[in-house]
Amino acid sequence: MQVIESSVRAGKNICCEAPNGFGKTCVTLCSVLPWVKENKAKMLYCARTHRQLDRVMEELDAISGRHDVTGISFRGRQHMCLNQFVLENADFVAPLSEVCGQLKATGKCAYHEHMKKLIASDDPFEDMPKRILTASDVVGIAKGWSVCPYEMAKSLARGADVVALSYLYVFDPFIFESFMPDLGVPMSKVVLIEDEAHNVPFTALDSASDSLPVGTVRQAMKEAETYSDPVSRVFCRGLAKVILEISSGMEENEERTIKPTDIYNAAVKASELAGETQIVSHMAETGLKIKKGLLRAGKLPRSAIHRVAEFLGKWLRCAERDDYAFIIASERGTGDSRKVSLDLLALDPTSVTSPILKLVHSSVAVSGTLSPLDAYTDMLGLGPETVKVAFQSPFGAESRLGIIVEGLDTSYEGRNETLFQHMVEHCVAVVNATPGNTGVFASSYSIAESLLKAGLEKKLNRRLFVERQGMKTSENDIMIEDFKSRGDKGGAVLLGVQGGRNSEGGDFPGPAMESVVVVGVPYAKPTPRTEALIEYFDRRFNGRGRQYAYVLPSMTRAIQAAGRPVRRPSDRGVIVFLDKRFATRYLRRFMPSWLDKVTRTMPDDPSAVAEQVAAFFSN
Repeated sequence: MQVIESSVRAGKNICCEAPNGFGKTCVTLCSVLPWVKENKAKMLYCARTHRQLDRVMEELDAISGRHDVTGISFRGRQHMCLNQFVLENADFVAPLSEVCGQLKATGKCAYHEHMKKLIASDDPFEDMPKRILTASDVVGIAKGWSVCPYEMAKSLARGADVVALSYLYVFDPFIFESFMPDLGVPMSKVVLIEDEAHNVPFTALDSASDSLPVGTVRQAMKEAETYSDPVSRVFCRGLAKVILEISSGMEENEERTIKPTDIYNAAVKASELAGETQIVSHMAETGLKIKKGLLRAGKLPRSAIHRVAEFLGKWLRCAERDDYAFIIASERGTGDSRKVSLDLLALDPTSVTSPILKLVHSSVAVSGTLSPLDAYTDMLGLGPETVKVAFQSPFGAESRLGIIVEGLDTSYEGRNETLFQHMVEHCVAVVNATPGNTGVFASSYSIAESLLKAGLEKKLNRRLFVERQGMKTSENDIMIEDFKSRGDKGGAVLLGVQGGRNSEGGDFPGPAMESVVVVGVPYAKPTPRTEALIEYFDRRFNGRGRQYAYVLPSMTRAIQAAGRPVRRPSDRGVIVFLDKRFATRYLRRFMPSWLDKVTRTMPDDPSAVAEQVAAFFSN
């Protein structure tokens, strides 16, 4: 707390690593709040998941029992909207935020109009039941008042000491510019907290990237016919033709890098519109007129023509930049169809993070996995004056046991049916030797599926819960509560993925998860996308491209999964790594000290591993 507080008072950025279960959320809040209160400032607490944001409010609620503090958490608009018209109609052609903005601008959202009337009165929130409110609390109150929850939260945020929100509110330029003025303080009086900061660099890249499916181009063709716009119709036909011709020989899930101006020029040539030098601006203007007309008619203001123009405008503006990659991608669509898209891939996270960090008073980047600190300081754009510190585990070395099993290899060339059957034997051995719950986190959904095919569920004598790809948040929450409840009732098993919602940020104290099996190193599949990132990082970060863009994100996902057990001083936990590559000197140096110190290697013998696990828990 002293290190963070002194850094904030000095206006410096701080990058700090502390193990899972350390109490980082409470420590960070208590370190920054004194400066916030003294300077009538504000803390923006960024996190990845809804559960993490709610936890910030839970910790703040406990603090409010001793100090006068206020706070509110936000979720995305889709989770804070009551307008069924918006929720049922918004899609990728017309994002919810855009539809919402159009309705508000024309006074056609009853919830927003009612909110405006309330704000015009004197202090409409004077009788608010609590001073610490989660996004769910706000939605519930707003329903009762028939007002917009999002606008209500923004109004309340002006008087809050702490505002908890997702990374996108800060690192998406469009959302940042529209949201931040409503906070009521200059950015120089804002302290930015980046919780689980290992996620920030790649979240920043995602926010600056974009994609245009060929299906949207076809929609634009039909729209142009409907509105008698020959320029847009002919150009979109040419663009779709060029995209499909280039992708005709591509296999499923294949990517290729392309020259951005070449594909645009080919589309212009195919459409025979060479004389029309302002095609993109023409489509943007046409699309805007279509949206305004639809809104006047009481319909959803969406336009595929406008979406195509928006993407191509950005595509061409970035054409000469070396911090973007230009890709054509082919993947499986519905049924036997293919989904082909043009993808604009941002390569430099600091181009997104650095401008924000220059505006705020200071920032605090915290995570259980920020090793090596220099790497994340570089990728977060924190600057050379950053305070970098790693805190040791407050728990004794006897609270954790780490095991790396030799001889197993989940690399592409090493995968076969026999390997997965043997891995299932290891998983079952660990589960049977663990008194409470066990988490099994695979390096990918396909690896998890291979474990199931190899008989994992059949060979377990405990209930298996499976995290499915695309699972709804509400469905997952119900599953996890059921799983946790079985920890002191004979135990259960959770099969998830490294980097998934349950392996990062999930809180499993005590018997809720006493052992974790980490199956495989979650290296990304080598693709032109990955290679472009490695090549750029090599130039940007002094030859550390492979380390920063490929190895580090993979190890971070694995270590986050490994950190699920041991959340309290009385907890004990076992982490078993089923991949010999974790034992190499190269990967061991990416392990934080709290894990590296308690981890040993063992021969490939499920019985021997089970004996070690059983002895650990019985000691």
